[in-house]
Amino acid sequence: MKIAIINEPWNGGATRCVRDLYSGLKDKHEVWLCPNGVAPRSREVLPLLHAFQPDVVHLHAFYGWLGYQTLGAVARRYATAFTPHDPRPIGQIETACWQCTRNTTCFRCPLIPPAIKYSLVKHRYFWQRLKKQFVHRRTPASLEVIGVSQWFVERMRQQEMRRFRLRHLPNGVDTNAFRRVDDARQRLGLDSDSDLILFLSTPAVRWRVNERKGLLPLAEAFIDQIAARFPRAVLGVAGELLVPNHPRIRGLGYIAKEDLPLWYSAAAAYVLPSLGDNLPYTVLEAMACECPVIATAVGGIPEQVDDGRTGILIPDNSPSGIAAAVADILQDKERARAMGKAGRAKVLETYSMERFLQQHEALYESMFRSPR
Repeated sequence: MKIAIINEPWNGGATRCVRDLYSGLKDKHEVWLCPNGVAPRSREVLPLLHAFQPDVVHLHAFYGWLGYQTLGAVARRYATAFTPHDPRPIGQIETACWQCTRNTTCFRCPLIPPAIKYSLVKHRYFWQRLKKQFVHRRTPASLEVIGVSQWFVERMRQQEMRRFRLRHLPNGVDTNAFRRVDDARQRLGLDSDSDLILFLSTPAVRWRVNERKGLLPLAEAFIDQIAARFPRAVLGVAGELLVPNHPRIRGLGYIAKEDLPLWYSAAAAYVLPSLGDNLPYTVLEAMACECPVIATAVGGIPEQVDDGRTGILIPDNSPSGIAAAVADILQDKERARAMGKAGRAKVLETYSMERFLQQHEALYESMFRSPR
């Protein structure tokens, strides 16, 4: 089977997803991944796709690179699956859009200044949303739309995307690569009695903290409450370009994928006080490495973290709530170890790489055999 996978050239969760698909399927099928290396110019993508002549096309978060009309243009010609990894098909990438209930039209968008909120001429989000609705109406109903979380499937079901075939296919992680490393602290040169609180993110904009992932309230909780209460606690911040200035907040920079299991294994807890998320890979990776997770109960995160069993869910990212959850983990090490083991068991059961690849391969087979 000839499979084409297209994703925007961005180092985020969507790119991680397509890389896993490509690596897992390329030995059994003829797979064309775009981009793979140097990205072609956007106007060259469709001619390259037509030259490949795929049996199945899987569009991921292509819309930051290619025009959104690409969805209809591809789906009218090929058996097509579409996996949006953020709310841009029904809104924007901004933090407010992840939980917004007004994105049927985006006309009352809270991001638009009040002076132009009801101006059809100047309201850019309204016109962008209208254009996407037009594309959705012209796209064949046979389009397979994949939500990596049940939460996002329901988000799409509440919009005009309900006319497509909506499926829930969660992300998967390689549990052989992501597993607990017993001597992680020694290999990283960490003190044996220190308590590492780990935070990972991808910078949304250069020289600005990724507000959505919640580093600022986490840093406030650490500086004002956790640091004084737990003298051996250290906050490790990875991925962010800007790190709060504090003697016990350590900037870890970029961590290579092969080194991530070391940091998860060395951490007392992985904390993600996000304002909006779909099904973050970092949560699955931490659980696979038996690291208890503290995260906000937003998006698909409650599907990953069983509150009190594999980690702790907090209702919002207030510094007091974050500090209380971290204190619970640091005060009861035995409970934290039990959470870590339960987290890995859940990943093995629900989010394994084998299951991830099998589900996608079965979908591609059904699309290939279905008459169009």
